[in-house]
Order: sequence, then structure tokens, then C-alpha cells
Amino acid sequence: MKIIIKTLWIVMALSASQILASENQPNNYDPKSQTFHNVEPDLGLNASFLDMASASYKILFDNKSRVPSVPLPEVRPDLAAFMAPNEAFQFIWFGHSTLLFKIDEIVVLVDPVFSSNASPTKFLTKRFQPSVLKLEEMPAVDAIIISHDHYDHLDAETITYFSQKGTKFIVPSKMGGLLEGWGVDRKDIVELNWGETFALGTLNFTATVAHHTSGRGIFDQRKTLWASWVLRGKSQSIFYSGDTAYKGHFKAIGEKYGPFDYAFIENGQYDVKWPDAHMQPEESVQAALDVKAKAFIPVHWGMFDLALHHWSEPVVRSSKIAYDRGLAFLSPKLGERVDTGHLQTFSPWWEEVLREEEGLKRKVK
Repeated sequence: MKIIIKTLWIVMALSASQILASENQPNNYDPKSQTFHNVEPDLGLNASFLDMASASYKILFDNKSRVPSVPLPEVRPDLAAFMAPNEAFQFIWFGHSTLLFKIDEIVVLVDPVFSSNASPTKFLTKRFQPSVLKLEEMPAVDAIIISHDHYDHLDAETITYFSQKGTKFIVPSKMGGLLEGWGVDRKDIVELNWGETFALGTLNFTATVAHHTSGRGIFDQRKTLWASWVLRGKSQSIFYSGDTAYKGHFKAIGEKYGPFDYAFIENGQYDVKWPDAHMQPEESVQAALDVKAKAFIPVHWGMFDLALHHWSEPVVRSSKIAYDRGLAFLSPKLGERVDTGHLQTFSPWWEEVLREEEGLKRKVK
């Protein structure tokens, strides 16, 4: 669906070792068209042009029921504690898919978007609320990983900010040119195809399969690769799904790279009419089980309105399903530091927000 939205927008945009290649390189690139494709066949949109136009209009201009009417609770993270020596995996969720990891004392930023909008303009796809930290408040970052080039995952303002800080950019194939155009030095860019691994100190980054697409405009569709990511340190293994439909690649990743201590799985911005774009909450939980995750953290929700569901629906549905399936479910507030060595208890904080919204509605009436 994001492709449709972006099309409408334009028509009506430290130490490192060698890259280790997989024994069997995936056949996911067509040199003739210079485009990438998914492993499994695309199902296509289950909607007419009028359906797509109507959905796009609602997403862009009629989002009253899909954006929180009160601020979501947030915690200003204790960065001193985050940066202190700690053998345990730590993470902070900033909303949507923006995450800050620390593994083996290596700081990794995931799909960072700190701009006010996840779009090529300043008046569309606004954040629910400002980021709990400003860019200039962020700690030193050793590496940034990107799953794909859509605006809600690849933010020019954020990339430009880190371009002169010695940060390593680990991205899917063919994305380097775009980053260079934003000021990133080629020597700081590592491009990986599915199955390739890059080592930064003791931390290995492996690009793995996702079923999605790419493109920031009309003429660059599928010109860069999309990926999920496996991060493996000395004692911790992490999976990040990126954006993806539910397909057989999750079981394959679980068999080859699992089990995982923690899986950050997309859980939001879905619709049954977009079967190649995103997963329903039931599928997100199943994906976490497929990759053999010990704990599931839902991402891709809580900051941008890119679909027609209520802002809380993804977490309401997935939390219940995970509980029913016996899967550990981690739900930190925005900005809350999670130290897996001393794992806290997480409350369903969205329920209090829903009660506050309901109280507000009654007052208006």
C-alpha cells in the first residue's frame, strides 16, 4: 500500500571485517530490468483502482479514528545506563520501526526515522508525537541497519545527521548510491544481498529474506533490495523482520539461523487487500514462532498512520494471540530502556490510553 501512496504523492520520494557471501546466492535480481523480486510469487493487490484511491485518500486526509487523541506514554531513556558496560542485550523502541540496540557493547540503530513526517512532504504522514529524543541527543552509534528504502524506514534527515560521525551503514543491495547522495562516504557503506554477512567486532549482521518491495517514487520501484536482519553477538541472537508479508521464509530463517533470543516483528499498517505488503497480527505472532524466538516485540506501529485500522488494533490483537500461544510478549513504552539482563514486567499501557480517549469522547458529547 505504501507504493500506492508514494505514487499518488508524486503523480497528483570500530572495526570491520570482510563481507561473507552465502554459499548459494539468491536469484532475486533481474539484470535486464535492474530490479529485485521476491522469492515467492506476489499475490497482487486484492482491490480495484477505486478501492486503492479511496484507501489512499482516507490514509492521507481522513485519519481521525486512527491517530491517538491523547499522547502515548513515553519514558525519557537513561542513556548513561544504556551506554554503561553491560553484557546483556539492551534496546529502546522509539515508535514504529525505529530501534536502538546495544549488543557486545556495539550500538546499533535500526530503521531510524526522526523527522516529523514519513513522506516526501512536510504535511503528509505526520508522527503521532515528537520523538522522545532529538537527533542531537542520541548517543554515539556504531552502525545503522536499514531494511528497505520506504520513507517510514529510510529518513534522509536522520541519515544526513549520522553521515559525518563515522557510523557504518549496513544496508540491502543497491542502496549505497542513495546514501552517498545524502553525504555518506562510500567507505562507510556496506551493501548486502540475502544470505551475506558483515562482521563489526564480535557482532555479525546477516541480511535475510523478506517479502516486500522498495521504491521512493515512480521510477525507482524495486531498484533496491529489501531485507530482514539477523544480528548475532557473543551470546545473544536477534531477529528483525523489516517489512514483509507472511511467507515461508520465516520457517527457513528459523531453521538456518534460529533459535533467537528476541524477535522484533512488524505488527501494523496492514490490510487484507495488501497481501504482499504486511502481516496481520496473527501472522506476526506466527512469524515469531516460525523463527523460533523466545520473545516477541511488536514493531511497525505506534507512530505513523499508514493503514485503515485503529492505532491500537495491532498490539491489542497480537498481545492476546501471543498470550494464547504461550509466547513471551514484550511491550515497552516509547523510549523505555529494556535491559534483558534484568528484564522488567511490561504492562498493557495502551489500555489506559484507550480509557483516556473514551473519557475524552464522553466529555465532548
